[in-house]
Amino acid sequence: MTLTAFDIGMVKNYTEPKYLLHFQWNDGTDKIYRYALVESMDQSEIDHKSKQKQDETNLTQKEIWLKKYSFNNTAKR
Repeated sequence: MTLTAFDIGMVKNYTEPKYLLHFQWNDGTDKIYRYALVESMDQSEIDHKSKQKQDETNLTQKEIWLKKYSFNNTAKR
């Protein structure tokens, strides 16, 4: 996949949640990043501005990921 072949606008065409999504950022590399669905929640469970749940307040995205999803030690703590 290349940047020119990927259209983020296509995400809206999905009718069911996808378990894996692949993105290529415009960071000057050929790397492709795979994102996995780790959780689904009701709208009332997350702050609409900060995008954080109550137990995640004031944590960075990386801290939230390490706390909740890094079960296989894929990142340094």
